[in-house]
Amino acid sequence: MLKILKYVWAIYFLAWFTIIFLLFYPFFLVLLSRELWYPKAHSLRRVWGRLLLLLSGIRSEVTYDEALDKAKTYVFTPNHFSYFDIVSVNTLMPFYFSFMAKKELTNIPLFKIFFKTIDIPVDRHSITGAREAYRQAHKKLDKGISLLNFPEGGIGPQVPKMRKFKMGAFKLAIDQGIEVVPITILDNWKRLPSGGLLEGGSPGKMRMHIHRPIPTDNLKPGDEQDIADKVYRIIEEKFNSANNLK
Repeated sequence: MLKILKYVWAIYFLAWFTIIFLLFYPFFLVLLSRELWYPKAHSLRRVWGRLLLLLSGIRSEVTYDEALDKAKTYVFTPNHFSYFDIVSVNTLMPFYFSFMAKKELTNIPLFKIFFKTIDIPVDRHSITGAREAYRQAHKKLDKGISLLNFPEGGIGPQVPKMRKFKMGAFKLAIDQGIEVVPITILDNWKRLPSGGLLEGGSPGKMRMHIHRPIPTDNLKPGDEQDIADKVYRIIEEKFNSANNLK
């Protein structure tokens, strides 16, 4: 019976996800027609997410080690155990930022418009595609636009154990001397256990902890592994502690 209820909730969640998005889509089209309006389109994504959480029975909570400076540019690096993570960071982070995400997401028709405007698709299977994503990311940072990248590169099979981090986000931060902000997403592996909807899902808590920024202005090219290891440890310790895992 519990499994059936999980599938029912997953269908309910997906239905509201689609309905709200379609209702907002004409407004996204308008706001994404001019670069000047991109931040407003991103704010509308947050409104969409908040409505989705409200209607889905998700209780969100965000905690900080310290307040972040909204005038600064950051590279945000969350863990990634569920497709719900995209909704979480987009809804709960009070910043305008660009996602760096796998190119496969551009195959979802409704999402394609974001990857042609605000966000950056990363082709992990092409050296040329990866270089182009890196170039676009530098342009965003040059304009003072923060980036958000899941350094695991995708959802692994061993959730809730993180995959080995890829170095791209950390290289970008060091190149630009920009602070890296680790983010621990604590509960989404329970909300959508298989990453997507294959095992159903459930309402409940959706906690996110934003850690203290890590400076990179004292680092040089080649130090990206050190900072990646540090971010990994910070996220892992917080996640395991909050979930009573060893």
